[in-house]
Amino acid sequence: MNWTGLAALVWDIAGGDDPHTDIDFIKKVVQANGGAALDIGCGTGRVMLRLLAEGMDVEGIDTSADMLGMCREKAAARSLNPVLYEGYMQDLDLPRHYRTIFIPCGTFCLVTDRAQAIEALRRFYKHLEPGGTLVFNLFWVFSPGEPLSDSPTATDANWKPLYDTTLPDGRVVRQHMRLNKLDRTEQLFLAERRYQLYEGEQMVAEEIFPANERWYFKHEMVMLLEKIGFRDVQVKGDWTDADFHDDQHSVIVFMAKK
Repeated sequence: MNWTGLAALVWDIAGGDDPHTDIDFIKKVVQANGGAALDIGCGTGRVMLRLLAEGMDVEGIDTSADMLGMCREKAAARSLNPVLYEGYMQDLDLPRHYRTIFIPCGTFCLVTDRAQAIEALRRFYKHLEPGGTLVFNLFWVFSPGEPLSDSPTATDANWKPLYDTTLPDGRVVRQHMRLNKLDRTEQLFLAERRYQLYEGEQMVAEEIFPANERWYFKHEMVMLLEKIGFRDVQVKGDWTDADFHDDQHSVIVFMAKK
């Protein structure tokens, strides 16, 4: 999904700018590595701007021009001047190399084509300095709300209500999701998200976006990373130093060295 239009408009308001537990984890990795870092899927700057404010050298890339515009506005308000790129991770071709590349928010799962996902991993490897670190998370597919759980967010082709978000001007954006297909063989969750803008009781705009995801299992991802050339792969749970266990954690975090 590419967060544009109404989806971008409600992102921060609906909690997209909240700090979450990943920031401290990523911050520790960036500080330990030193040098420059790259935020893949930086969005409106939730992680990147916080690290920039602490004096770290962090650049960002995202597919959404709308979210990058919001990021620039937020940065200017904080007297920050981030280096931002618009593009897809599988097409990554930037002018410098990095000591750390990080991908928060489970964003890697949005590259649903397997060949393109592998190409993205190759591009990350190419853009890292020797000894640099790739760190990213995926949401564990059996956790509540996830596709293979007992309580998935979307279960069929009917629109299921998700959230209502009130904008500063009093208008409301209502979000819904529906499932088009759950492909267990190809490990694909194929769905759509709908955003409806209401003024009072009247709907004045509607936007529908693909919300497709590919899921991965622990050893599958470790083998992919090692196939690319990464080494010392670690698998942690919930952005902590604890090794991942599926009965304890809902987020699986991968760290790998070049």
